[in-house]
Amino acid sequence: MQKKTVLILIGVLVILAGIGWFLGHAYANKLTPALAQSNLPDGNVLKQDLAKENWTFEPVDPATITQTIISRDQAIDAANKQFPNLQYTKSLIGITANLGRLGNLLLRSSAQAGEKVDPTFLNPRLVWIVTYVGVYSQSVGSPNGPHATSNEFDVVLDATTGEQLMTFVWTR
Repeated sequence: MQKKTVLILIGVLVILAGIGWFLGHAYANKLTPALAQSNLPDGNVLKQDLAKENWTFEPVDPATITQTIISRDQAIDAANKQFPNLQYTKSLIGITANLGRLGNLLLRSSAQAGEKVDPTFLNPRLVWIVTYVGVYSQSVGSPNGPHATSNEFDVVLDATTGEQLMTFVWTR
C-alpha cells in the first residue's frame, strides 16, 4: 500500500512539474515576435520622443562601438534585477533595449550660464534605455489636479557598467 502511495505522489509531482514547465514556457513565449516588435519603441522613436522634453538621444549600433559595453541582454537583465516585478506585470507587452548617446541641452546651457548642475548627462553619455511597454502608472499631483496614466517604464543604464542612472515613465 505504501509503495502505491509513493508511486501516486511521484506521478502527481511529475504532472505538476510538467504543468509548471508548460506554463513557464507559455508565459515566456506569450508575445509573438510580430506583436512585440510592433509595440516596442526603437531608437528613432525614443529620439523623437525625448527631443520633446529637451533630451538628445542618438541611437548607436552596438556593432560600431569599440569600447567595452554590456550587451543588450545584459542591460535587460540588469534592469530586471533592479526592478524584478516589472517583467511579471500582467499587462506587459514586451521589453526592449536601445543603445544610444543621451544628453540634455538644458543642462548644458544652464552649466554654461554658470549654474551648478548634475553632470550625469551634461555631455552625451552612452546608455542603454531598457523599455517595459504595458506597465501602467498614474501620475501624482494635487488631488484636484489633472492626472495622466503612462503605459511605459524606462530604465536608463550606463552602457559600460550597467549602473542605473535614472528612470522615467512615458505614454505612447
